[in-house]
Parts: sequence; structure tokens; C-alpha cells
Amino acid sequence: PAAAILCRTAALRDLGGFREDMRVGEDVDLVWRLAEAGHRCRYEPAAEVHHRPRRTLAAMLRQRYGYGRSAAPLARRHRGALAPVRMSGWSAGVWALVALRRPFAAMLLAAGTTAALRRTLRDLPASEVARLTLTGHAAAGGQLARAVTRAWWPIAVLGAVVSRRCRGLLVAALLLPPIADAARTRSVAPIVDAPLRWLDEGAYCAGVWTGAAAHREVEPLLPSFSAWPP
Repeated sequence: PAAAILCRTAALRDLGGFREDMRVGEDVDLVWRLAEAGHRCRYEPAAEVHHRPRRTLAAMLRQRYGYGRSAAPLARRHRGALAPVRMSGWSAGVWALVALRRPFAAMLLAAGTTAALRRTLRDLPASEVARLTLTGHAAAGGQLARAVTRAWWPIAVLGAVVSRRCRGLLVAALLLPPIADAARTRSVAPIVDAPLRWLDEGAYCAGVWTGAAAHREVEPLLPSFSAWPP
């Protein structure tokens, strides 16, 4: 609609349009700046956009590498938005204990977080609070596994070289997400496609690290922990 085009044009003028110094990620930067300026960005089903996909695997991996390089300049412009992991500090503690092979301590900490959440959500049944807590911890584990293959590849590989325990954690991070996706979708496609996803995430990770070094910006590599209940 003409009104929408006029509003978008005015918003672009107010924000200065696209960042000329960003060759990749400029669309993400624009949308985030529009939202920060109070504009609404929404899905418009009537709009048609034609996108030409990369024709070869090498071209696709170069594209993913470029996307990864945009993480550092985006992080510099939008603080706190590019963390590879964003979760409760308690969930991080639970999975740290699991990684250290302290399952009993991990279960105790998970039970403690359930009790803490129960004090906040007193109107819900205890069983529902327990379900919410366990679901949150499970989702945090999925985040950590994907961060290993998407942002922390160099650290994970180095750890796997020097430590058998880290080797097992890396294998788990590689295999568990596609297995979980296969179980959720009741399809073997996530398992069959797993090697391509590893290549995709490896190329993106290489771009993230290259961009972080070039811009001297480490935020895209650092986790963000929040929600520490007493």
C-alpha cells in the first residue's frame, strides 16, 4: 500500500537508511534500528520477494561465512543482541555440573530451581512448575549444543584434542540436536542433513571469529546469563 511505502521511506530517512559500511547484515541492522526508534516491523503476506539461492555448496558456504562476519559490527551497534547463548545462570550451572560428571549435584540444583520458581508461580500446580523448569533446562542444553557448533568450534576442537571428556561433549553437541529434531518431527531428515548443517555452521563460525578479530569485538563469542533467582 502507498501509505506503508511512505511510512517506510520516512523511517529510512529518519534513520539514515542502510549503513554504507556494512556489506552484510545491513538488513538486520536496519530492522533493529527501526524497532529501537519505535517503528513496527511486521510480516506482510502480500509482499513478494524473489531471492536467488547460491547454486553450489562452496558458494553457499562463502555466503554463510559472510553472514558470520557481520556478527561483530552488529554487536558493536546493538549491544547485547548477538550473544550465542542467552539463558538463566541456573540452567548454565546445571549443565556445567553435567559436563563435570556430577549428575546428582545437577539434579539437586535443578530441584532447587524448581523450588525457587514455585515461590514465584504460586498459582500454578507444583507439577506444572516442575515441567516448566525441566523444559527450560532442556532448552538451555539445546542452546549450548548449538553454540558449540555455531560459535565455539575452535574452542571445542581444541578441548577435544587435549581432553577425552571434551571429546565426548563435542560428539554429544554434534549428535543430540539432530536426533532431538528427528524425534520432534518424526522424520530422519534432520539426521540425514546433519553433515550439511555442520558445514553450514562451521562456515558461519569461521566468519564470526574472523569478524571478531578484524573488529576487535568479542561479544558475539560470549554467553549472556540472566534470571538469577535468590
